[in-house]
Amino acid sequence: MTIIDTLISINNRLRLLAISSLALIALSAHAQNVEDAGDLFQQIQSLQSRMNIKITGLERIQNGEKVMTSGSLEQQIEQVLASYNHIISRNAKGQIERIVIIHKKQKPEVNRIVLPTTLQGNHFIVSVAISGNGSLWQTLDMIIDTGADLVVLPESMIDQLGLADSTFSRQKMQTANGMTEAKIGKLQELKIAGETVENVEAAFIPDSLLGKNSLLGMSVLGRYQINIDDKTQLITLFKK
Repeated sequence: MTIIDTLISINNRLRLLAISSLALIALSAHAQNVEDAGDLFQQIQSLQSRMNIKITGLERIQNGEKVMTSGSLEQQIEQVLASYNHIISRNAKGQIERIVIIHKKQKPEVNRIVLPTTLQGNHFIVSVAISGNGSLWQTLDMIIDTGADLVVLPESMIDQLGLADSTFSRQKMQTANGMTEAKIGKLQELKIAGETVENVEAAFIPDSLLGKNSLLGMSVLGRYQINIDDKTQLITLFKK
């Protein structure tokens, strides 16, 4: 390699080193800007000052954590306001002049619940968590039974659900193993696929008549429109 080649090689390396240093400085500056903003409110205030724009509705900003941003200042302001409904006003050149923060976006309401199930004979089984008093919980597999008026549970679960001191009404019920007198009470909560259902009427009948089965009946299912897909073994509940 000639001396000229060596000098060119050194020059190229120095150039790459300079570019890398500039990139690191830029990243450091951006990181410092984010670091300087203690929370989301201060971060937006900082961008307002740097962009020389007017932002109204800052009092609606909640004490959220600062947001990691990238890109131009305009892109950054869009990123930090992504969780808020807002209006942007621009001048004739298309530059941002004013932003009005309206309110924090609400999470979209989920209007359907998909229940993954397993098949046991001709019955669909779904996992459910239940509590009689809100403090004691039991998780169990229940049979989807649109023919049962109520949730049906074995009598032995009364203590396990914190309902030992509850007052029950009595009702005659027909079971697969014959007629019986059921104790009728209420579960404070029932959780199914992330959905919480409150004040669920339930019937407790002798264990000998239920075996190990529990029925998820219409005191829960009746609150929804039900779609049963035998092929995929999925049950979808649509909120009424």
